[in-house]
Amino acid sequence: MKLKFWGVRGSIPSPLLSSFINEKLIVALTEAGRAGIDLHSPTAVEAFIAGLSPAVNGTIGGNTTCLTIETDDRLIIFDAGSGMRELGRHLMMREFGQGRGHAAIFFTHTHWDHIQGFPFFVPAFIEGNTFDVYHVHPHVPQVLTEQMDSRVFPAQFSALGATFRFHQLPVGGTVTLGDLEVANIELEHPGKSYAYRVKRDDDIIVLATDGEYKRLDHPALKRYIDFYRDADVLIFDAQFSVREAIIKQDWGHSSALIGADIARAAKVKRLVLFHHDPASSDEEIVAIMNQTREYLTHHHRRSLVMVDVAREGWEINLNRNGNFDVQQVNVDGMVCLNLLGQFDARATEAFTRAILAVGQSHHNQTIVLNMENLAEISVAGVRALLEARSNVYGIAIVNVPSNIYRVMELSGTLDFFAIYPTLNDVPWKGATPEG
Repeated sequence: MKLKFWGVRGSIPSPLLSSFINEKLIVALTEAGRAGIDLHSPTAVEAFIAGLSPAVNGTIGGNTTCLTIETDDRLIIFDAGSGMRELGRHLMMREFGQGRGHAAIFFTHTHWDHIQGFPFFVPAFIEGNTFDVYHVHPHVPQVLTEQMDSRVFPAQFSALGATFRFHQLPVGGTVTLGDLEVANIELEHPGKSYAYRVKRDDDIIVLATDGEYKRLDHPALKRYIDFYRDADVLIFDAQFSVREAIIKQDWGHSSALIGADIARAAKVKRLVLFHHDPASSDEEIVAIMNQTREYLTHHHRRSLVMVDVAREGWEINLNRNGNFDVQQVNVDGMVCLNLLGQFDARATEAFTRAILAVGQSHHNQTIVLNMENLAEISVAGVRALLEARSNVYGIAIVNVPSNIYRVMELSGTLDFFAIYPTLNDVPWKGATPEG
C-alpha cells in the first residue's frame, strides 16, 4: 500500500506566506555557512538539504484534509478538503484524464475542511470516470449536492460527468475492496466523525482525524486502542496542545501527546501527527513533533514509536516486498534510525543520505540502527552499512531479524559491526561500539 498526503491542515486552508519562505532561505543558508557546506557540490548540497528540518527544507502544506491509499489495482481517497484539487490535477495525467478512472472515496464527516475541495476535483467532471462513495453519515450525498448549489458555486452536482455511486456503511462495519478491508469506528466530534482502519495482509493504516479523547483512563480508551492496535501508521488528529484540548473541550480535536500515549498502548509503529492548526507555522508544527518524540523518550523509556508530521506530497510505502524507508527517533539521547522494508541496491542512496545527514548534525555520537522492521537485505545493503560505518563516529545495530543476520553472516561481515539484541543492551550514549 502507498499512502500519500494531499492536504494536512484542519479548519481552513492556510497558504504559505512569502515572509515565511524568506525566513526558510535565511535559516538554510546560515546553517550551510556554519557547517562549511561546499555549495559547488550538488551531492554535498543535496545531503545537507536532506538533513534540514522539514520546517526549513520544504513546507508542511496549507491545504485541508485529503489523502490517498493506493495499491496496484485500487485507489481510495479519504476526505475531500482543499487538497483534493491537487489530487485531481495529478489524476488527470492518468486514466482519469481519458474518462477511464475508478476510485473509492471515504468520508470521515462533512465539515467544511473535509468537503470544500470536492467542487474543484476535475476528474468528477469527466464522463466515464466512476466513483464509489462510502460514508457512515446518511447526509453525505445531500451535503455534496448542496455545496454546489447555484447560489454558492457556478457548477451544480447534476452537471458532473462522472458516475457516483453512494454506499452508506453501518457504524463499526467493515467493507472489502479487493484485498483491502476497511473498518470504521465512531470518534467523539461535533456531528460525529469516523476513523478508518485499512488492512491488507499484515499492513495496517489507520486514519483517526477529528477525534477528541475527554477521558484518558484505560476503560475509556480501550475501544480506540483496540481499533488502532498494531497499525503500521496511525494518522492522528493533533490540532491542539494538551492545554488547548482541555480549554477547548467539546471542539472535537486532540493533541500529539495524547496520540503518543495511545500509539504506545496500541503498539503502533509510526504515529503521524495530522490535521494541523491553521494558525501554526511550519516551525511550530515541527516543534510539536520534537516535543512528542522527547515525551516518548522521557515518559515511556526506550519507546520505539516513530513520530512524524504529515506534510503535503509525502508518501509512505508499506509494500515490504520492494520499498525502503528510514525514520529517525531519539532514545535517551541516542540517535536511532529505524530501517523499514527492503534494503537493496535501490535503497542504498536513501540510506546513505540519511546517515550523512545524521552524521553532520550529531558529531561524535553513536548511531543506532534498528532493524526490527527490515524485511530483506542484499549484498548492496550490507555494503552500504560498511560504508556508513566508515563515514560516522560509531554504529550499533539492534533487533536484527534472523534472515538479515544470516545474510550478514554469509557475506562474512558480522565482525565489522557492533550488534546487540535490543536497544536496552546498547552501551550508554557516549560509548563507541567496537568491531
